Amino acid sequence: MQLSKLEHLAYRELKINGLSVFKAKDLRMVLSVSKAKAYNIIRALKRKNAIKKSGKNSFALAEANEFVVGQAINYPSYLSFWSALSYYGFSDQLPKKIFFATTKYSREINNFRYVTLSKERFFGYTRIGELCVAEKEKAIVDSLLLPKYAGGIRELVKCFRSAREQIDLKRLVDYAFKIKSKAVLRRLGFILENKGYKTRFLNQIRKKIGKGYELLDPSLKRRNNLNKRWLLDVNC
Repeated sequence: MQLSKLEHLAYRELKINGLSVFKAKDLRMVLSVSKAKAYNIIRALKRKNAIKKSGKNSFALAEANEFVVGQAINYPSYLSFWSALSYYGFSDQLPKKIFFATTKYSREINNFRYVTLSKERFFGYTRIGELCVAEKEKAIVDSLLLPKYAGGIRELVKCFRSAREQIDLKRLVDYAFKIKSKAVLRRLGFILENKGYKTRFLNQIRKKIGKGYELLDPSLKRRNNLNKRWLLDVNC
């Protein structure tokens, strides 16, 4: 079904202005039309499958990137965890759910999973086109914090092999300190050492791991397979 001249103009202006995901007020702004006119155009575009509903009171161009749609539904958010690891090619698995880090709680919507972080932990992301995605190092740190959203520690260990030549080790360690989690530091130190990383950072990390034991993978049962150097129950 062909678009009318006005509908085509609306679609083009939304695309030109980087509004792959938009609300009626955005359409009113780019076309300088009334609220009623904007909704009439939206209904026509939706009926002709040029756009689709993407969230509460929001719509997406039919060709919009799924990551961009998910990000826009719950703002602010950025692609992270297993989805970011897959995006960068560190994981050869393509998770069915798309994982975002956010500061604003949201239930799961469609196949979008929003993982709430504190504002202090909401950092280390970059913009690629319309998409906000965790930097490579932050995607790893987020995953070390909450391994269940990255396929578990075993999957994350495999990612380290693929990521080795692409990550900035200093930035990775800096982000691990900045997120303020002893569990992250322990898991990172353990994995780096076991993957043969010969680095001065290991000693810096060990000074900050605190006392007591943590699970290497918190989604699995305890095994009491204790690693005294990194204060971890190596349970996977």
